Formats: sequence, C-alpha cells, structure tokens
Amino acid sequence: MGTVYAREAHEARSPIPFAYLSVVDQPIAASADQLGHFEIQGAFIFPLRLAASATGFATDTIVVQNGRTGVVVELAPVTELRPAEVIQRQAGTTLSLRDTQSSERIGAKELKRAACCDLSESFESNATVDVSYSDAISGAKQIRMLGLDGKYAQISLENIPFIRGLSGNYGLTPVPGPWINAINVSKGIGTAVNGPNAMTGQIDLCLVDPGEASPLFTNLYLNNQGRTELNVNTAQHWGKAGDNLVMLQGSLNQRDMDDNNDGFRDQPLSRRFNIMDRWLQRSARRTTQLIARYVTDVRDGGNTDAHVPSEGPGGRHYAVRVANEMGDVLAKNGWILRDSTKSIGILASFRNHTASSSFGDRGYEGTQLSGYANVVYQQTLRGGNDQFKTGAGFQYDAYDESFQDSAFSRIERMPGVFAEYTRSRSRFTMVAGMRADFNSAYGNPVSPRVHVKYDLGPLTAIRLSMGHGFRSANPLVENAAVLASSRTVVVEGPLRMERSWNFGASFLHKWKWGGRKWALGIDAYRSEFTDQVVADLDRSPRTLAIYMMRGVSYANSMLTDVQVELSRSLLAKVSYRWYDVRTTYDGVLRERPFTPAHRGLVDLAYESRNDRWRIDIFTNLFGAARLPGTEENPEAYRAPDRSPAYATVNAQVTCLLGQLELYVGGENLASSTQDTQILAPEDPFGPYFDASLIWGPTQGAMVYGGFRHAFKHKEHDNGTK
Repeated sequence: MGTVYAREAHEARSPIPFAYLSVVDQPIAASADQLGHFEIQGAFIFPLRLAASATGFATDTIVVQNGRTGVVVELAPVTELRPAEVIQRQAGTTLSLRDTQSSERIGAKELKRAACCDLSESFESNATVDVSYSDAISGAKQIRMLGLDGKYAQISLENIPFIRGLSGNYGLTPVPGPWINAINVSKGIGTAVNGPNAMTGQIDLCLVDPGEASPLFTNLYLNNQGRTELNVNTAQHWGKAGDNLVMLQGSLNQRDMDDNNDGFRDQPLSRRFNIMDRWLQRSARRTTQLIARYVTDVRDGGNTDAHVPSEGPGGRHYAVRVANEMGDVLAKNGWILRDSTKSIGILASFRNHTASSSFGDRGYEGTQLSGYANVVYQQTLRGGNDQFKTGAGFQYDAYDESFQDSAFSRIERMPGVFAEYTRSRSRFTMVAGMRADFNSAYGNPVSPRVHVKYDLGPLTAIRLSMGHGFRSANPLVENAAVLASSRTVVVEGPLRMERSWNFGASFLHKWKWGGRKWALGIDAYRSEFTDQVVADLDRSPRTLAIYMMRGVSYANSMLTDVQVELSRSLLAKVSYRWYDVRTTYDGVLRERPFTPAHRGLVDLAYESRNDRWRIDIFTNLFGAARLPGTEENPEAYRAPDRSPAYATVNAQVTCLLGQLELYVGGENLASSTQDTQILAPEDPFGPYFDASLIWGPTQGAMVYGGFRHAFKHKEHDNGTK
C-alpha cells in the first residue's frame, strides 16, 4: 500500500491519479486511484522491484525491501509529450480476478448508461441483481439476488449496513443515482468482518468522493409519464480541514395516469426531497468521514381522480398513501498505527425512521430507532502476505409497529465479536472467519465463513465459499405489497430468527482471441435454510399466512457471463441465469412464486472514437414464473397458474459536449406489460380485490431525456483536483 507522487522542486507533492504499477518479473499489477493511492495484493518474494508509470511522467522502478505500507513512489515529469491514441476502453462493469469473493464492480461509467435516477434503476444491465415492482399501486421496487429477495443480501453504504429494517421495502428509491460513484456486488456469504446479514451477498454503495467531486454538478431528468427530478451536488475543498460535498435531490410526479383503464393510477403521485452532507478528511495515517442524510418521501396511489366509484356499499374511492421520513448519521475513522502493519477502524451509524401507509381501510404505522458500531483491528503478517482482523460490533434496534387494530413492539440488542485470517501464497488465498453474536430477542448464533481462491493462471481463477448467516425478520414491512389486497394477514406462532447456509463456486477466465478481449464468468450457489419466516400466499387467495418454516427451503442459482470487446468502439455482454427456488408451504414443497427459472441479458455499448457519442442498448429476457393459487376465487377473479415469458428493451443515446452531457432514452420500448394487474379493480373493498400479484412490468414504453453538467475542478490546497 502506498502513494504515487509527482517529483517537484518545492516541498508540496501532487499525487498522480491512475498511475500503473507492476511487480517486475511477477504477474502482479495494480492501478492507483484518483488520489494516487494504490494497493497490490499477492504473494511476493522480497526484496521486489516495483515499476510505476503514468502519462506525462518518466517510468521509474524502486526496490521494496519488505511488506510495509506507506510506500512512496515519485515520478519525474517529462517535458515533451507525444500524441497518445486510445486503443481500448474500460468496461463499465468489471469482473474481479483479485478479490477472494466472486464480485463485480459497477462503475460510474456503467451507471450513466441509463438515467439511474435512483438505486432501484441501477441494475438494468446487470444479471446478478434483479429488480421488479412489488405491487401495482405503491410504485415500490424490490431486488432479488441468487433467487432470493433482497432482504437476504446486505445493502451497505461505505461498508456500513444501510438499507435494512423498515427501509427494506421502500429504501431503494430514496438513494439517488448521482450520489453513487460505484457499486460493489459480492456474491455468496459475506465475510465475518462485514456483518452477519449478507446471506446471499453484499451490495456496497460507494459515494461520490468529496475530494474528486466537481464544485457544482447538476442533473435534470424528465420523462413522458410526468416524472421530473433535479439533482444538485456542490463540493467545498478546505485543504487540511478536508473536503465536503452537499448533495440535494428533488423528485416530483403529479400526473394522474391510467393507461390500462382499470380505474387505478399506473404509478403513484409522488413527492420526494433528499439531502446528504459528506465530509471527508485524509492525512498520511488517518482517514475520517462523517455523513448526514435526511429524506422525506410521500406517494399517493389508488383510484384516479377521474374514476367514478361503482354504486353499492363498496362504492368509494380507494386511496393509497405511503409516507417515509428518515434521518441518518454515519461516521468512519481509520488510523494506521506507528507500526504501519497495524491499523484500527471504527464505524458507527444512527437512524430514526418513521413509516406510515394506508391502503383503503387498512393502516400501518411504524417507527425504527437504530444504532450501530463496529471496531476492527487489522494487522499484516509474514511480510505482508497474510492478514489478521478481529473486532467487536453492536447493533441496537427498537421497533414500534401497528397494523389495523394490532400493535407490535420489539427491542433487539446484539453485541458480537469476530475474527478473520487471510492466508496468501503464490496462487492460493484463503479467508477464514468466525462470528459470535448475542441477540437479546432471538438467541446467540455462531457463524463460520470460509472463502478460497486459487489462480490457475494470471487471468484465470476459481473460487469456493461456504458460511452461515442470519437475520431478524420484519414480516409486515417485508410483505407490504399484500396490503394492497383484501387478504387477511394471519401470524401463526412466535417467529424466530432466519438462518441459512450458503455454498458457492465460481470460475473466471479472461483472454484475448481474434485480437479482442474476452471474459467468461460462471457462478453456482446454493442457499439452504434451517429457519425461515414463510409468507404463504397459496393457502387461500384471501389469506396471507406468516409462520416459521415447516419442511425444507432452498435456492439454487447459476449464472454465466460472457463479455467481449467486439471492436475499439463496441462492447457486448451476454448473460444467462437459472434459478431453482423452492419452499415448503403447508407441507407441500413448491416453487417460490414470482421467481422466473430463466433469465437472459444481451447488452451492447457503443462509444465513438472521439468520445462524443455513446449508444447503449440492453435487452432483458424473463422466463415463466409460478403464481400463487387463486382457484378458490370465482372464474372472473382468477390469475393464471404461471406468468408468460416476456422481454424488455431499454436504450439510451448520450452526447458529450465538453462538461455537458445530453441524454435521451427509453425503457420497456417493446411495451411488454402485465395484462391483468389487479383482480376485481371495480370492487377494491370487496373480498376478491388483489393488486399484489405482479410478475411483470406495470407500465408501457417510457421516453425520457435530460442533461448532466459538471464544472471543472480547480487546484486546491492538498494538491488534488
């Protein structure tokens, strides 16, 4: 670990961003980040020669005697530059050969390939994470990973657990895309250090760096369905006092739209305001950051204003209102000790969340007060080849919920300890860890985790993983879509913690063939539950039964990704994913509803040689999925047993004019929509009304446009831009 600087006559040194470093006579290399920081991992033979190069600087080589951190590399600027020609472009999504876990990084370039107004819209070109609407009324979106709902994946912000608890159902949309610099997606069981809840993987959101942010960034988005969003980011650079970034978002949709003429709004009227302040300070041995966020999000759905209720006892407007108000404070502090092989990190967060919703005559109120703290000690061993981490964490959650005439409250206090050892040799890396947590409400689980990576060659790796994870369920919030129906909610017996084992294997190979760069990734995972809270929609079309699993429940998934550089301007990605997800419902092992067994993705990205034009087209194909049984309903109010296969096509054209980006695009351009989205829409207060049986898109083709503009950086005190 070290930094690359420009060699200058005066005392202050300027870091060189994106310098390239390689170990001479060893197939190990890395790139520096925007601030010149780099980290090279692998099994080294010391002393080693480290070569560094960067455009505009003379290449130099230094000798590193041991595995110390804080290595300083200085490059001398050259007085004359020859014209340079770009011969290849970095893909927006990168499959990692270096990480011990199977992972991919969705970079800022990938996020700009679509409008990405919020987090739920950031995975349209990704086959690992699925996004779908949860019902036909509230506009809420949910994700799925390895065949299971997003509640089994840990969604974190700067490695601090973030979307959890009451925000699990509506927490994706209040995270604006322009706030995100990159998304790191790790598949399978998480590491012991990052927490117990990453049962199918971890999605870590990396925010825009205040030190690299534009002094003023503006993004305006509009679409033909009435949605308008404005994002404004402003950065302040305070030299040694650090850098600060204030991010604002306003979102408004007031169009009363009913294209399928069922009397219900195709999307809710919405108002959202979002503000975040991120302060970041770096020094040679310490990094500190503080993040504060406030968001208010209100949605009004149900019958349109123009709808005329039918005559009779149920002849009333069916109104839906979903409101969320949330405040967050997050803090991180990391120190490199005098012995530079040792470091300490402290992470903490606090949240106050108030949620309320009304669906016709049904009302829900909930509050969540949460606190989180994690202390991690890290030390490198054996000349930097091995690494040891240990620490302790504490999670506090206080929930107060009410639904119709019932009230629920729960307080969880969960201290925990963990340890993790990383062993690295020339081709072999193993990360073995253990967690022990002490939950005041549900007991004391112990979670072992093991990750293994073996490099078959410089560009080929196989990985294996195994581990145990657990989580506390919030069944009312996690099944909020069912509130948009006349189903009676029945909770049977006391509910316990959900626990599962995850087993995974992956293969990644990169090569050149026909003068083009190729990448092939194959992942296979299995999740087996030992305890699970089951939401049973099959017992009756007029009942949601919630109970602890009685039988078996598992999810098998396999994903194949192929990426190829078809030309200097055209990149392509083809993916195929297969799921086999089954749960025991009232003694019968069934396919999990709304989960297609097959999905395909075809992704094309064109970029002109002068970087002026970008054209992106991605097609998602979805196979049939089982739907909950509705045979007991009258024939007019039955849904089919399985959904049909369908495809969606999204496209965007972007034009770069200096610091200004203009974009226009469309989503679901083939207008693939679910024909019947609501059962019994004419009688929303009757026994057969159900707007929760959603398997496909609820809206037809949508066209949007907008612009992004960022002012150029100016040099500031710490020498960064």
